[in-house]
Amino acid sequence: MTRIAIIGAGFSGLSLATLLKDKADITVFEKARGIGGRLSTRRGEPYAFDHGAQYFTAREEAFQEFLRPLLMKGLVRRWDAKYARYDSNRKISFTDWKLDEPRYVGTPGMNSPLKELAKQHHVRLNCRVTKIERDSDWQLFDQEGNNLGQFDWVISTAPTPQTGALFPDTFQYISEICHAEMYPCFALMLGFEEALGWDFDAAHIDNSDLSWLAINSSKPQRPSKQTLVAHSSIGFAAEYAERRHEEVIRKLCLEIERVTGCYVGHSQHTALHFWRYANSDRSIQYDSLIDQNLRLAACGDWCNGGRVEGAFMSAHRLAEHLESLIQ
Repeated sequence: MTRIAIIGAGFSGLSLATLLKDKADITVFEKARGIGGRLSTRRGEPYAFDHGAQYFTAREEAFQEFLRPLLMKGLVRRWDAKYARYDSNRKISFTDWKLDEPRYVGTPGMNSPLKELAKQHHVRLNCRVTKIERDSDWQLFDQEGNNLGQFDWVISTAPTPQTGALFPDTFQYISEICHAEMYPCFALMLGFEEALGWDFDAAHIDNSDLSWLAINSSKPQRPSKQTLVAHSSIGFAAEYAERRHEEVIRKLCLEIERVTGCYVGHSQHTALHFWRYANSDRSIQYDSLIDQNLRLAACGDWCNGGRVEGAFMSAHRLAEHLESLIQ
């Protein structure tokens, strides 16, 4: 059976592993201590926050089919949020998602469906692949120089800067990967004793240091304690990337107050996370990148316009291509 190493246990990596599980012997390597990538949930009792990807759509038939068993198991549910759009501190539109196309979330946390998928696979956590070398097969090594095994194919679902650093200069698409930009984002997590009393559950914000606000506790099967997740704009994250977290938190809290008119400095729980590779520039015009001669490939949301569904469709199309090569 063809041996495949997949780097990254986020949505692309675990989707790809699932789509190929009957066709190849697969090992998934994940540098973090848990699976999920940007489909992450952070807990600080009694609060829980989805501080990465906030929701996803399922417009493609292939993705709808993939989600069906997860929906049946209750690991994915609709989020019928009351949604607003802001231009700076001015609300310009309001939509009830109950009457719109479905938006989905993992339940009880965003990474719950990925935890279910991971049960089917050999996933090595806390395992950072720092070097790959090819003789007759690909050999993978960690930061201590330990040999992690031999494989016929290596597939990276890591962000473009990490994939570009790992793959050799002879990879067919190395130029596209190295020139693709990814942008940062701060995620601010606030927990409250009392409800904020807003008339919306989720909002996108233009012309602000914020890009997104969500009452995380409004999502299905979340703890009842009121929680707020705020995402910064790309520009703010780039400017404040090296600043002290206390300063970033203060700035974002003030911006929440300016946009919504609501004071949030009384939160009982405060946390901040910096996503260094949160958004892509969408410069890569391929669904996935595959070099048949080197037996290297890459996929991810950065291949397919961002979004969770884009991450899946990138993996799906790569799986279709690989199936014809590994039989």
